[in-house]
This record gives sequence, C-alpha cells and structure tokens, in this order.
Amino acid sequence: MNRSTCRRARTRAAASSIGIVLTVLLAGCGGASGTVSGGTDTVEGNASGACGQVPTIAPKDPDGAIKALPADLQKAYNAYGEEVFASAWRDKQALDRPAKVGFSYLPVSNAFAAAVVKQTEASFAEAKANGLVQGELVKRIMTDPATMTPAEQIRGYNELVNSGVDIIYTTPLSGDAMVAAVDAAGKKGVVTVSLSATIRSKYAVNVAENAYLNVAEPTALVAEQLDGNGNVVVVRGFQGLSSETIGYKAVKDVLAACPDLKLIGEVNGAFVPPVAKAELLKFLSSHPQKIDMLAQLGVMGSGAHAAFESTGRDTPKVVDVGASASSLASWKKLETNGYETAGTGGNGTQEAKAWFTVGMMVLQGGGPKVGTITREPSVITKANLADYLPAGATPSDLGEVKDGEPWMPAEYLAKFFAKSTA
Repeated sequence: MNRSTCRRARTRAAASSIGIVLTVLLAGCGGASGTVSGGTDTVEGNASGACGQVPTIAPKDPDGAIKALPADLQKAYNAYGEEVFASAWRDKQALDRPAKVGFSYLPVSNAFAAAVVKQTEASFAEAKANGLVQGELVKRIMTDPATMTPAEQIRGYNELVNSGVDIIYTTPLSGDAMVAAVDAAGKKGVVTVSLSATIRSKYAVNVAENAYLNVAEPTALVAEQLDGNGNVVVVRGFQGLSSETIGYKAVKDVLAACPDLKLIGEVNGAFVPPVAKAELLKFLSSHPQKIDMLAQLGVMGSGAHAAFESTGRDTPKVVDVGASASSLASWKKLETNGYETAGTGGNGTQEAKAWFTVGMMVLQGGGPKVGTITREPSVITKANLADYLPAGATPSDLGEVKDGEPWMPAEYLAKFFAKSTA
C-alpha cells in the first residue's frame, strides 16, 4: 500500500470506544502503527482525586441541558469530552402518520457493525408491524472500507433527505463533517439519530457511550488493584479520532493521581487487535522489564493478550475497554492463576435497539431534553465476568460479548424525554 493510499485511509477510518473498529487495511500503512514516540497530540494528565478514583471534570454544557436533567443522569456526563447541546426537537409534535426511515451506515466489516445492521432491520420490522413506520428501510451503506470518505457518506445522506425520509439513523465517519448536512436536513424537519459518534448539531440526537468514563473507570479499578504501584504501557487507538483523544486523556488523568504507576511506553494499535499485537511484540523485544498494567483504549484486548502469550511473558492486567469474546476468554483462562483485571462491555445488538427506540420516541413527540444521550459504562470485573463471557468462547473467538446489564433500556431512555411515548 503506497503512502498516499494510507493517508487517505487514515482520514476515512472510524471507531467507537466499544466496537466500530478500523479496517485491517490500516495494518498495511507504515504510519498507522508503530511505537508512539511523540507528536502534536501529547496529553498531560490532570489528577483530581486519589489514586484509583475516577477524576471529576465538569462537562461542556453551553445550554444548561445537562443541569436540567435528574441528578442520577448527570453523573453519566462526568468529563464528557464534547459539547452537549439542548435538542432542537424538544417541542417537535408527534408525526401523524407512519414514518419513512433512512439508514446511513459504515461498511459491515466487523461483528459490531453486522450486529447493528441486523438489529436495525429487526427493529424496523417490529416498528412497521406496530404501525410506526412505512415502506422499506431506505439504506445508504458504504461498501468499501478502502475507499470510503466522509464526502461519500454525506452524498448518500443527502440522497436520503431528498427521498423524503422523516428520520435518518447514522454512524458518521466524521461527525464534524456531517454538521452542515444535518443542520440543513433538520431545518427541513428531518431528524438525525447518531450512534457511537457525536454530531455537534442541535438537530442531531446522539446516542453514545461516555468515551472518557469508558476508559477511566476500568483503568482506575486496575490502578486500585495494583495499589498504585507498577509499570504501565498504553496501547493507543487511531489518533485523530475524538474518542481516542478523550480515552487517552482519561488514562493520563488516572495515572496522574498514581505517582508510583510508571508509564514506560506507548504503542499505536490503531483499534485493530492484530496491529496491537504486532506493535506490542516490537515493544516487548526491547523492553524486558516487568509490565504490570496494559491500558488499551478499546477493542484491542485480544491483541494484547495474544502478544504476551506468544512471548511467554507474564500477562499484565489488561484494561479490557470494549471487551470481546476473545479477550474475556483469555481473561478467564488466566483466572486459575489469580489473574484479575477490569473492562467494559456492550454489544451492537443492545446499542442498535436503544438507538432505534430513541428515534421513534422523537417522532412520537417525546421531546428529548438533551441532544446527547449517554450512560455510565458497564464495568466488567471478576464478580460479573460470567455475565459477559459467551458460553464456549475461546481466545480465538471473533464474536461479541453477551448482554450483561441492559444498555439504555426503555425505562432509562424515558428519563431523557419530556413526555411519555409508551
């Protein structure tokens, strides 16, 4: 793969903190992987509590929308990395007919994406049986990870708007690139509901994990397990994505409160487990010292486990953000030797159900109180590992984790709306 192709690939890749991963295309880019030795996105950690505690950072709430929520919901916005606006759809009246639904999505190149598409189609069919939607789900799904661009997605999105849809479900390749198109669609009355990635438009309703807490909570737990002592390696994701920058800050903030946890190096795993494994192997070959914690920023836990297993070195506590069936199986295998760590769970089926439900609630006149709906992460520990580990899963399993706790169930979502739509 030549350098110009790699540069284009880097601008096209997208990831969420728990599952929309980069295509393996990036493994062929010389600059997409490799040990991190500096750069313009260096982040200094800011301690705001004791070692092993999650920092408290006020969210960006320019419209006071978060402050207007119930106190129990406000906790989920601790350190939320992007502005949270009031929703333009707060006073939207209920649609007086079945809705026409559009679906703008990324290539189905991993288990999470496949689950999202399958569940969205199932949710549409259920809504149609209940008289909430009409016709067919109008899709604009990009097909080639190697050539996709934000401009391509925006063209498809605008085609959906022009086809007369009432609502568009999307995961944007670039949330910032989508703002103008979403604003224009919103002024025409078209609702946009984004999953995993934030679109900073008052006309978008974003349904997403809190990328900061998703990393900070399990990292803080592992720091506590280590009594704040030991050597740490960080495996970064695809740099330039907002979720990666936010997750990296979360790690640095947790470490800043633990002066005896020494950061001895960073590698770039690009949110691709095989890349994370390859880069860790390079790092390990020149770093013989014991590693006590490996903080990876999402979905690369299986690659981290594989790297240490192949070298025969003791596996550190892998912070399993965005756990997979594979990474949990590796974790379970090590438990017989007293291994303990922490991670976060969730899967595409759960997220897509919540995502679709939010859109239907908006169209039924529910009145969203806030433009971004988030949650506190589902933290996986030794105590609840069995709730997330699929039966029969092995370290080579490519599947998702089990449901574990509910991910934004209906009763939780209802708290974000002014009126009941039940």
